[in-house]
Amino acid sequence: METVLRVIDIFLTRPVGPETHINCMNVVQYVKRCIIKAAMNIPKDQKPYDAIVIGAGVAGAAIVKALKNNDIDNFLVLDQASGPGRGTSGHGFALCHPYIGRGASRLQRLTMLAFNEARQIWNDYWSKSGVLHLPREPRGFDKTIMSERLLSQGFNLEKARPLTANESLDITGVALAGTFFPDGGWVNLKKIAEDHLGKLKEKQKKWSCLVTNIQYKDKCWHVYGVNHELIGSAQRLYLANGLGARTVAASAGIELPLKPVRGQLSTFKYGASSTWARTKPSVAISGKVYCLPPTQNDESGSYDWSVGSTYDENEYDLGIWEKSHVENQALIQEMFGDLYDASELQPIDAFVGVRCVAKDRLPVIGPIKGHPGLYALTALGSRGVMWSAIACQMYSEHLAEELRHSAFFDERFFAGARLAGAGLSDDLASALLPARFFAGASNSKPIFPSA
Repeated sequence: METVLRVIDIFLTRPVGPETHINCMNVVQYVKRCIIKAAMNIPKDQKPYDAIVIGAGVAGAAIVKALKNNDIDNFLVLDQASGPGRGTSGHGFALCHPYIGRGASRLQRLTMLAFNEARQIWNDYWSKSGVLHLPREPRGFDKTIMSERLLSQGFNLEKARPLTANESLDITGVALAGTFFPDGGWVNLKKIAEDHLGKLKEKQKKWSCLVTNIQYKDKCWHVYGVNHELIGSAQRLYLANGLGARTVAASAGIELPLKPVRGQLSTFKYGASSTWARTKPSVAISGKVYCLPPTQNDESGSYDWSVGSTYDENEYDLGIWEKSHVENQALIQEMFGDLYDASELQPIDAFVGVRCVAKDRLPVIGPIKGHPGLYALTALGSRGVMWSAIACQMYSEHLAEELRHSAFFDERFFAGARLAGAGLSDDLASALLPARFFAGASNSKPIFPSA
């Protein structure tokens, strides 16, 4: 640009013959002003990042962890909120335990793998009281039948223990039959986001920054804001902003079938003489709703109890709904039985979040086919703890292979030795790829290491 301006200056200062029309001078002056003005609007730092991550929740934290595992430090994390963990990842009580299905479904196998990853990757944030998972029909619970089912699905009966009501009372504090996961618990997602993203260097993060569109040009992904200003460019771009990934991807002509699901986790208070004070669950309980062990207030002797959460499809409202409190009251009473009075549960607070889900209820994890350097981690639903953990390891292994080959594997996922050895088969990995929603995606299978 300096060379162009120097040429213009030479032209303007040299003698002008009578054959040169004055309009030519005006045009040159106009071009010079435009060039100078354009130069002033160019961001100061034009050097591309190695990676840009959109989203500062638990998904963004998992991506940053994967980047650091591959010694990538030149990255930028963006979020439209004023800091990390401000959205659904502001949840402090995210329950975590494997899924029990009718058979060894993909969801069951994936959650078992993801649960084991979560126990390692998010271990420092784990509340390890255990989780009692209740059957859909408690009256029909048979310990022998459940044991056989768990074994057929690959569970270790020391890690997934069927309990009768009497056995459960001794272990969990409640006389409810179900399957007890002693390693289950809950995780503070907000703390994860704050620790892994809030403490980044200033040059690695940018809050209150809304991304409106992205563009691939000159082998880089360019990220733009509300005024069409360039926020940054990178060889790799990760969409980890929940439902917002749908809008950002659409700006590049990519359709991700995501939808919102509102959830309300109610905090109830009940007195020391309440019917609910008769039982004191010492573990988290998961059924039609879930609840954590209640905490007793020292001064009044009353209890605070987190119960939820609702499942309100296609709802974005973050306000606290009275009808959601009523729903949580009714479902917790249904779980515990008629000996308890739901009207004694007084709502005092709630956490409301809008979860993002895909139409097949599985997360969207992996490179986006046909778009080199573009990746997604979204649709975590109510299993953000587990899906973010397995995604962290998946991206760590996939990125390591891309860097080793100096290439992008946008059509396939590379499973490293750890995940392959843990049982991540090709059908399971393919089930998570964004390409499963695209036409002609049947051949998008992962690559596994040779023996």
